Amino acid sequence: MYIRRKVQKGTGTGRKIGFPTLNFNVGRFGEQFDEGVYDSEVKIGKSVYKGSLYFGPRLTQRGKVLEVYVIGFNKRIYGEFVSFRVLKKIRKPKAFTDLEKLKKQIEKDIII
Repeated sequence: MYIRRKVQKGTGTGRKIGFPTLNFNVGRFGEQFDEGVYDSEVKIGKSVYKGSLYFGPRLTQRGKVLEVYVIGFNKRIYGEFVSFRVLKKIRKPKAFTDLEKLKKQIEKDIII
């Protein structure tokens, strides 16, 4: 099942460490899925990409975040609608003491 959402501007942390993400309103996502990192598939226009989706607590602010790193895609498409689907859970959320450790974990996540 694909979920369709409008891309929102995020904090830019993913772009800063080389993994730009598409950010979405969480909405009712948490009613269907547990917090964590998921292998995903993303449709942007007529193209389909592999993605690494994160749903969980924001590390620097209150609330939750829903974002996906789209492998092979690096355009800013704020305000556009995309569709994505969750394929399988990779791991639970975890906190990182610095951005370099986060970057290394994302590298592991997208290889799985």
